[in-house]
Amino acid sequence: MSLATVPGKIRLYGSHAILVMTEGSLHQTVCISDDALPADEGDVIQGILRYLPMYECIADRKFSEGQLAYDGRVWITSSDITSH
Repeated sequence: MSLATVPGKIRLYGSHAILVMTEGSLHQTVCISDDALPADEGDVIQGILRYLPMYECIADRKFSEGQLAYDGRVWITSSDITSH
């Protein structure tokens, strides 16, 4: 089983996006920093949805490896996108 975004739980907050993902009964907050958001998209939410499988894969890998930030969230940055 892997992390998957809860439908309707993608929000823009300041300069980053927040996604609520779930795996069974676990809920995990995932933040996508502004430098990792799709730059070529007019509507940022639509851009996130377009690349959602990639973001979910990165979030799942980082969560599985225990790469949680100080706030308990998984943060996706541009360095995660270029290495993906």
